[in-house]
Amino acid sequence: MSIGRRLNRMVRARRSAPQPVQDPGTAIAAAQRDQEDRLDQARRAVADVAVQRRRTELLAVRASDEIARLSQQAEDAVAGGDDGAARELLRRAIVARERRDVLHARRADLDAQVQRLERSLGQVEQRVEESRLRYLSVRAGQDAARAALDVRRALGDSGREAAETAAAAREAERAARELQARAAAYDELAWTDPDGPALRAAFEQLEHGREAEDELARLKQRRGIDPGR
Repeated sequence: MSIGRRLNRMVRARRSAPQPVQDPGTAIAAAQRDQEDRLDQARRAVADVAVQRRRTELLAVRASDEIARLSQQAEDAVAGGDDGAARELLRRAIVARERRDVLHARRADLDAQVQRLERSLGQVEQRVEESRLRYLSVRAGQDAARAALDVRRALGDSGREAAETAAAAREAERAARELQARAAAYDELAWTDPDGPALRAAFEQLEHGREAEDELARLKQRRGIDPGR
């Protein structure tokens, strides 16, 4: 088989291979993070343009100050009769005026850009906020479903444990009844056996009781007490 056919077969096998199933909650969280990252980038871009606008505005103010200063110096030069110096100062003032006009136009263009970007940024922020709320709602639903599933599992486990406990209790009660029945049967057999220890103990107790009565009667006689009392 040629190398090209092997490569084609490998590519087809890779495409047809089952892809791992991604958790929807994880996918939504990743998409939300991407949107927030893009929003941060957009905010920084708008801030950069606003900074450029402010710098252009400051340069235009500086150019206006330069024009005023050069114009005043030209007037002083004319008053002093120095037309050459006045002419050079006026030329520099004209150059500064042209630079100021360019800066004003640039500032107006940047201001328009900032306004358009801020409107677009507001739309992006609204969409990201809606997406965030949707994400929170989905996550809350997932958490609630997961909690409900855990509760159902806990109920099922507790039900099985309760059934096992009840079965164990019934088995213990049955064993106790068997022990009680065996004890009763043993007692019954002990009393019916003439040579059994229970019956011998009863006769011994009876004999000892009679001996004790005789000893008590003799003791009363010695002390002059009526034995019948």
